Amino acid sequence: LPIFLFGVVLQVADLTRMIHYRKGWGGLLILFRVAGTSWPFGIIPGLISTGISLALSYWEWADEKIRSRDEFISHPYAFQLFAYLLGFLMVFRTNFAYQRYWEAMGAMQNMAAKWLDGALMGIAFDAAGNPERPYLEGAGDDASKKPHPVSGAKGGPDHAGYFGEIAHLCSLLHALALQHLRCDSNLDNLEFAYPSGNMMSVANKMSSFGLPSFSPAKMGDTYRQQKLPVLGGLSAAERKVLETDAVGHTLPTDARVAMVEGWFMRRLIARQKFEQGESFVTSPPILSRLYQVISDGTLWFGAASKVAITPFPFPYHNLIAVFLWIYTTLCPVLINGIIMDIGLRAVFVFVSVFCYHALNHIGDNLEDPYLPYDPNELPLPELQHSVNMRLYAFGVVPASPASTGEKVLEVDMIHAKLNGKH
Repeated sequence: LPIFLFGVVLQVADLTRMIHYRKGWGGLLILFRVAGTSWPFGIIPGLISTGISLALSYWEWADEKIRSRDEFISHPYAFQLFAYLLGFLMVFRTNFAYQRYWEAMGAMQNMAAKWLDGALMGIAFDAAGNPERPYLEGAGDDASKKPHPVSGAKGGPDHAGYFGEIAHLCSLLHALALQHLRCDSNLDNLEFAYPSGNMMSVANKMSSFGLPSFSPAKMGDTYRQQKLPVLGGLSAAERKVLETDAVGHTLPTDARVAMVEGWFMRRLIARQKFEQGESFVTSPPILSRLYQVISDGTLWFGAASKVAITPFPFPYHNLIAVFLWIYTTLCPVLINGIIMDIGLRAVFVFVSVFCYHALNHIGDNLEDPYLPYDPNELPLPELQHSVNMRLYAFGVVPASPASTGEKVLEVDMIHAKLNGKH
């Protein structure tokens, strides 16, 4: 029943977005929400322990021995020490699992922010302008779709085309980084972003898939359900060099990230050296910041990768599992020796074991924040969509006041508004 119930819940849960919930009313607003909870994983161990308790209760010889305080247990102190130790180990492990979860999210946000800063600088430094365009020309403006009036003879794409190339490279770089973090080497799980023009079409079509599992087949199905949208898609030439190395071996996912970072840098330098645009007139000290922030983004990618490639220490995890099942086996024996009523025995045994296993699963859930097998994991497709939307925004600027007929505020009018005068 619990496995079936959890499977039904996952079929309707949206694994592409983090769970946002309302608090208040003594917890009643979240009490009956099943999607994303850990308590279903405590049901089966609780039922197993309850079955042991009932079997011992109806075995007359064993029940008589367990009831006797003189022949069996006179005080539960020894078992209490074991239960305290197990509880401490699980809480300590859950705390570290949450630290991994929080560190992973922070590293991904910093990684995206730095790479986006590099893309923004590359686009802004290349944009033309004049005194009537205080924000420079936008990528969609007519002037950006024409050769540069001064350096157009040098060739290369116009500013609008260059903006598209930079947005594509940054989007591809981020998508490949997310693939590395979720241990996904299949380039088929990258797709052309928003082919219908509906910006949310990719994110909305994603849905959960099957029961949570670490099996490669199940995870592959989940990745196919959660493809990462790349602005401009993945060309045949790009896929060829990203797929395998010179001897035909599959290229590691982190090497793919490094390769596209190299493309990003090379494209920026090529624009500055050989093509039209405004990059070549930008002050070198300012221009150097462009490459520095891309490098900073790669450092944060390394920090995010640390969580992905370094699992929680196996000996610690293994020891908790051993202690937890020892507790599951011994708990009904101890409670049967303290409580005489068979029904109350079953209730207290189930609750005790259920709570420990449910708490343990919280740590299991949080320590692998990139693997999309649970609604609580980090929403990588949504983060990729956010990066794409910010890249789109880099090419948009408001129309100049002269073209819209709006009057530009004078300095004294601005001061009057700031002082509340009209």
